[in-house]
Amino acid sequence: MNIDDFLSDVLSSALITIPAESLDSLLFSYNTTLSSLLDKHASLITEFSKGTSKSSPWFTSTLHALRSSVRRAENLYKRTHTALSWSSFKSHRNRYHNLILTSKRQYYSNLIFSVSDNPRRLWQTVNKLLCRKFPSPLPTST
Repeated sequence: MNIDDFLSDVLSSALITIPAESLDSLLFSYNTTLSSLLDKHASLITEFSKGTSKSSPWFTSTLHALRSSVRRAENLYKRTHTALSWSSFKSHRNRYHNLILTSKRQYYSNLIFSVSDNPRRLWQTVNKLLCRKFPSPLPTST
C-alpha cells in the first residue's frame, strides 16, 4: 500500500471535497469513502491452510467425533446461554478431556511396553519422547 496514493485519494474524495450538511450524511460519507479506499489500497488476501499438520498418534477417530460434539455443545451454549446448554457443554468437555488423558496414557504405555525387552531401544524411545538430543562423544572427522 502506497501511503501517498492513499492520502491523495482521501484528499480528492467526496469526504473532503463535498462537506456533509448533517451528522448522518457525514457518517455515511465517512464510512463509504473510507471502506472503498481501504478495499482499493489494502484489499483482503485470503489464504487457505494446506492441512498438512501431522496428527498425534494417540488422537483416535473417537476423539475426533467427541471433539465435534463438544464444539456443537459449545456453539449451542453461546447461542442460548441457558443453564441446560452450559451443563451439557461442561459434561461433553470434561468427558473429552478425560478421554484425551486416557488415550495418551494408553498410547505411551503401549509404546514403552513394546520396547521394554530391549534396553537400548527403550532408552532411545524415552529420549525421543522427551526430545533429548545428546552430542556425540566422538570427534567429527574431516
